[in-house]
Amino acid sequence: MLKLVKVSEGFYKASNIVSDETAYVDMDMLGSFRGTVELKLADGTFDADESDAYDTIEEAARWIECQGVIMTTTFDGSPMIEEAA
Repeated sequence: MLKLVKVSEGFYKASNIVSDETAYVDMDMLGSFRGTVELKLADGTFDADESDAYDTIEEAARWIECQGVIMTTTFDGSPMIEEAA
């Protein structure tokens, strides 16, 4: 399960991805959620994929989980979204 840290209102960063990707979920101006997965390439540029708009943050998180990112997994019952420290 993807874990997200709330960075600011409407912007969340994945905290448990251990592969070379970085992932985010953000809320657009219409209130829809979009998942983004970025990969830094050898030449220093980035390649990114962005999801379609979803009604819930959980749907955007599921889209990220299906993009082949490798995550650590815990089954401690903690919530998907954590507040930033």
